Amino acid sequence: MTTETTTTSPGAISATEEKRDRFANGHLIWQTILELRNTERRINRTALAALTGLKPGIVDDHVERWIEKDQLRRAGAGELEVVEHFPATRPISKTTLPNGLVKLEIGSDLMELTPTEARTLARDLAGHAQELAQVDAANKAMIVAHEQARELKLVRKEVKRLQELLQEQGSTGAPRQLELLSLH
Repeated sequence: MTTETTTTSPGAISATEEKRDRFANGHLIWQTILELRNTERRINRTALAALTGLKPGIVDDHVERWIEKDQLRRAGAGELEVVEHFPATRPISKTTLPNGLVKLEIGSDLMELTPTEARTLARDLAGHAQELAQVDAANKAMIVAHEQARELKLVRKEVKRLQELLQEQGSTGAPRQLELLSLH
């Protein structure tokens, strides 16, 4: 009776293990993409690699596959966007009746809400509106910060140029003027 033992080299990975890892990596990357999207953060290759701990090449392979399947699209400057596939937008109508009952129509669906239900729904939707406002404010603050950083860089270059100009002139008032221009 002979038993065969097969040994593989330490670096060899079976096809099923590789497929399982590829699936797990894809799932991890996709969940990270959704989390970035849901928190209104930028989705890019660098962020995905940093957050997942995977190599950029692995991230790129999955991203390219999702772009081909129309699940992701390039948004310029290395940014990515999730392609949303929602049904067509339906008309929405809200009517408050004199007795306090609220009729909410979405497409052909009609809901009659009691005043308590309407207030509960309003509070829930207000939370979404507030979150959207916070995200918008954060995006605007980021834009302003980048603009100010750019302007500060230009001002520093101008100050440096003026300092060099004063040193070249070597006038008697130059030491006092250089003192005023110093950024210390």
